[in-house]
Amino acid sequence: MSLLGWRQWAVDRDGQLRPAWTPWSPFPPGMLLWRPDAITEARCLRTTTHPEEPSRADAPAVAHERIPDEHCLCGLCAWRTPELLAAARRPTWTSLPCVVGVVRLGGRIIIGERGYRAERGYPVALFDRHGVVSPDYAVARYRTFAALTAEWFDEPTTTTSGPPHSEPPHSEPSDGGGPGH
Repeated sequence: MSLLGWRQWAVDRDGQLRPAWTPWSPFPPGMLLWRPDAITEARCLRTTTHPEEPSRADAPAVAHERIPDEHCLCGLCAWRTPELLAAARRPTWTSLPCVVGVVRLGGRIIIGERGYRAERGYPVALFDRHGVVSPDYAVARYRTFAALTAEWFDEPTTTTSGPPHSEPPHSEPSDGGGPGH
């Protein structure tokens, strides 16, 4: 099964897509990268040896049999609709440019009321008004949020003009979502 979701990314100095909601500093450089050349696989970022133990930075990551796991926040996150994405607030941890777009999700998918968490995914379309995303990403690119939603969303949308002040939205879905990349 695959489906389309709506999400945001921070764009690093190389034009590569990174999670807009999860700070990357404690993680290895390539761990939270949305790959331009292949499908991105979700990883669990939990760092406890047992669910009842408090989290420790030096603890090994817990291996789930399946990602995403119902009892964790792991997985690649996306909103269900462009309206939910447009209503999201911007993350405060980054000053990097952010873009929004459509992602195709596959593998194991947990469906929440407002969003999804998936085992794998890849971006298919971006609202990249300033051209900050690397050309290595083979995606459709749009200069307006309205054009993006018109082409990629089948249901009538009330937010096609984009978020207030023409800023793209930037927050992760809080149900069925979490700090997944």
